[in-house]
Amino acid sequence: MGSPTFHPRFGEDRYPIGRFILERSRVLEISRSDLAHRLGYRDIGRGHKALSEVLVTGVVPRHAEKYLAAALEVDDALLEPVIGATTRQKRDEARKRRVESERAYLAAFRPHLQVQTERAVPSPIFVAALLTVARLRIIRLPDDALTASDEARDVIIKTIIIDHWRENGGHVPAFGGIMGYVLVLVAGYDAFDFGLPFSVTGERAGGMQKVERLGQATLGTRRVDTRLTGLLKHSPIKVIRAVEER
Repeated sequence: MGSPTFHPRFGEDRYPIGRFILERSRVLEISRSDLAHRLGYRDIGRGHKALSEVLVTGVVPRHAEKYLAAALEVDDALLEPVIGATTRQKRDEARKRRVESERAYLAAFRPHLQVQTERAVPSPIFVAALLTVARLRIIRLPDDALTASDEARDVIIKTIIIDHWRENGGHVPAFGGIMGYVLVLVAGYDAFDFGLPFSVTGERAGGMQKVERLGQATLGTRRVDTRLTGLLKHSPIKVIRAVEER
């Protein structure tokens, strides 16, 4: 038996399931190691890691869920609403983050050209991560393109598209050939905006359509690790393309 103390660490009491586990462990006078063993983990290190993730994230893996009620000496019927409350809290938090993210996006939104390429997923991904997807596939527009009439704007857009195509040889590093352009005019919601399609020669190619927002390519051992993202975002594109084609 380990130490009977089971004090919450930072963030471990954020969710109902974490608070419930901490309270039951206190009542039962069991340690983290004791609970890890009760959850069926023979490798105590792995058990501690799994238990910590449950407490911090509120997500109970299937392996632990099978033994959790017995480990805490409660009925399954009691555990269900605890997990349900945790799920609702996480859903509400995700909704709040999305709304806040959309507000920030709308506040910073400015009409722009999105380059349409033969590949939606970059390959090799490190090129897109180092340069950033925005640097590779978004063209910022001058102020006169934003204030001009639709007809005058389209003339400006045509010149920008032709120049971009020629300067890049009809190719975007990591994304392949340029298939067209979209003038993104209206901020949408939840990963989509709205804009007008243009051909590679700068001609209008249809009416207003839904446009998927571009994601972000990242490097690192973890998905959330963005320390190397954009490391070469100020490097000349032609230099990166030459390296890519070797």
